[in-house]
Amino acid sequence: MTEWDVKKLRILRTLRDRGTVTATADALLMTPSAVSQQLSNLAKQLGVPLLEAQGRRVRLTDAAHLVLRHAEAVFAQLERADAELTGYLRGEAGEVRVAAFATAVPALVVPAVQRLRAAGRPGPDVRVRE
Repeated sequence: MTEWDVKKLRILRTLRDRGTVTATADALLMTPSAVSQQLSNLAKQLGVPLLEAQGRRVRLTDAAHLVLRHAEAVFAQLERADAELTGYLRGEAGEVRVAAFATAVPALVVPAVQRLRAAGRPGPDVRVRE
């Protein structure tokens, strides 16, 4: 089974976006040697070559592009998780449980939930039990 290292995948993505190992190193505050070493380790972990020499530069292999297509979904999920956790820490997400008499639900609970939703933020999940 291969090991998907998010830090190394970010380096590979940055190389794709920046075009050179030096530009990647500058963007990530690393040395070019460290970038090369991390990408070499990732290639070994995945069992496929990720880079090909192209003169004095390197280019991403088809395998690297395949890995990055899947990694983008991982990055997007991590960003959503981070945003949700941030909202949770601010009290903007989570779960609220409300117990109310049947007559109070339309009169009190529904308008309160509508106000929460009108704020334009996802807000907490509201569970109502009669």
